[in-house]
Amino acid sequence: MAAAVAVLALALRAPLVVAALPGVGNSDEPLNISVGVRMATDGTLDAHTYRYPGLLYEVIAGMTAAFRGVGIRVPAHGAMRIENLGVAHTDSRALVVAIRCVGVLAAVATCLLVWAAVREVLKAAGLPERRGRVAAAVAAATVAVSPLATANSAYATPDVFGGLAVALSLYGATRVLRDARYGDLLCGLGVGIALGAKYLAAAVLPVLVAYAVSSRDRKGVIRLAKVAALAAAVFVLTTPGIVTHPIAVISGLRAEAVHYQDGHVGAQGGAPGYYLNALLRDQPLLLGAVAVAVVALFRTGGVIRRTLIVVFAYVIPQFLLLAVMTVRFDRNLVPLTPALAVLAGVAVPALFPHTHRRTLAALTVAAAFVPVVSAAGLYPRLDEHSRVQAAAWVAKHVPGHEPVAVESYGPWLDPDRYRLVSFTFAADKPAVQARALILTEHAAGRFLADPAHHAREAAVYRAIMSRYRLAARFTAGSWIEVFVPREPPAGSRAAGR
Repeated sequence: MAAAVAVLALALRAPLVVAALPGVGNSDEPLNISVGVRMATDGTLDAHTYRYPGLLYEVIAGMTAAFRGVGIRVPAHGAMRIENLGVAHTDSRALVVAIRCVGVLAAVATCLLVWAAVREVLKAAGLPERRGRVAAAVAAATVAVSPLATANSAYATPDVFGGLAVALSLYGATRVLRDARYGDLLCGLGVGIALGAKYLAAAVLPVLVAYAVSSRDRKGVIRLAKVAALAAAVFVLTTPGIVTHPIAVISGLRAEAVHYQDGHVGAQGGAPGYYLNALLRDQPLLLGAVAVAVVALFRTGGVIRRTLIVVFAYVIPQFLLLAVMTVRFDRNLVPLTPALAVLAGVAVPALFPHTHRRTLAALTVAAAFVPVVSAAGLYPRLDEHSRVQAAAWVAKHVPGHEPVAVESYGPWLDPDRYRLVSFTFAADKPAVQARALILTEHAAGRFLADPAHHAREAAVYRAIMSRYRLAARFTAGSWIEVFVPREPPAGSRAAGR
């Protein structure tokens, strides 16, 4: 069953690694790849920028060095040419695919770790082998078919590695609870990778709780100290800047914290409800499983109860941390999903060991696989063919060397052919004059879709569109609209003559 889940996760993700190429439309991926390629070119492990810790950058730098080592050319600058936020182009398509494949493998490994954690806990609790294997497969499948986890494993971003680290930490913690071999090693690796992937300090908590509920003697303290030393070593290996350039790392961490507290236009406010709705859309079974797990805390005992306590030690603080932030992105749920899957896999079969077993199993399996249709249909959305269509329209209708204004998340246009005017939002430059103006769903759309909360920005966009007319609209992915200046009224032209 584990193999089947791994194949399912791989099948859903593999096509996505080529989506949109040679264009790159993710907001973070272009900068991440640029940093890693520069590290490989300079022969250094210093990322200089530490908005994220170093693990992802080292993966990219390592892959770049491997390509160059076998004679594949990776240009220092053409590997990622960035024009704007969410607007980039790569001349090294194979490199980007290879880097994305590492993330896909990390996602598959996450599913397998969830499967192993659930299966071993249920086996230790004395549940029948077959029931334990089925429950473990369903829990792992919730991660495998999650549209959110699937989409974010196809980008060179740290979220998928954060999910892997959390799954590894929890698997290690469950082995500590059962005094199984390699528990200390897995916990140390998991926590170190969690810190090195995305500063996920909350991954420390389930490990601490696991040792607290399983061993209170001096031996337990010594083991925990070894875990801490291993985690620190892994963090230093993945982010050596913490030793060589500690001020830069701390500054990057502080800048990211300030960003999440100060706000991000169009992605701020109402974080608790936003994340709950995102989970409900992504994998509704997991939200229901949290309620079941809360009940199971009081109606079960032994290793089941201790496991639930350990997993909640991560889930609750991590969700609260996300909930109190001003800025909210659904990708932040990716490191939370494996923990929720473990809760579901352990709590449901333990709380209902005999009651309506077959009916409950059928409903659980059906609920787990509800999102598979959405996950299977991700390619058109991530491929963003509307950007290619918009670029083709501009090439056909706009003469060379004319000014073209492009919002963030728009099409990549050849800077040698056009005079590009780039801005995050067109509302930032309402007086813009261009032969073509390109608005996007991810930029203008966030204001036009919610004018009640963005009255000023929506009014500015309406004023801009009063000076331009819609010439083309493309919807194969997020929508892209191309505007051209309105012709002056006939009377105005006559008066001018």
